[in-house]
Amino acid sequence: MSTPPWAQQPHQPGQPQQPFLAQAPVPPKKSKAKTCAGAGCLGVVAILVLGGVISAAGGGKSDGSTDKPAAAPSHAINGAKTAAPHSAATKQTPQTVTYVVTGTSGADVQYGPAGSSAQGTVPLNVTKPLKNPQYYSITAQLQGGGHVTCQLKVNGKVISQSTASGGYNIASCEISKDLFSDKWTDTNAG
Repeated sequence: MSTPPWAQQPHQPGQPQQPFLAQAPVPPKKSKAKTCAGAGCLGVVAILVLGGVISAAGGGKSDGSTDKPAAAPSHAINGAKTAAPHSAATKQTPQTVTYVVTGTSGADVQYGPAGSSAQGTVPLNVTKPLKNPQYYSITAQLQGGGHVTCQLKVNGKVISQSTASGGYNIASCEISKDLFSDKWTDTNAG
């Protein structure tokens, strides 16, 4: 085997010639970062996703205080995320609208949310669930004389009240929801 001229070392007289030893190629260094493989990585991903879901659902407090970190749910198997069983959710009391009409018997009453109208007579006291309509009203018309008072209440609080007396006069109560403040306001036209 002959050594190429550029790889030969100069030979000095009186010394034995050393054979040229080429260095073995050094393999490239591997990155020290480890790759994620198997169920272990999926478990870490599931915990991170679950933490994000809890945080987005309001798991943190906005008053600056902190809660203890939540433990990983026992229903997560092999890192697979499954739906958590719902515990008894806090039930909110449904909001109500109450139509009240008092006064002289025989007055004709119409009441209800926008787009509908129920009929009744004095005295009237009806409570219904508050739904999506943005407007509720009562009209109570006297039949020849007397007096009549109407009230519209939301969750027991009087929002609108009106009184009429004599002849065929009308007591009218109207409320509507302010889109910006989300509060009920008296919108009587008189």
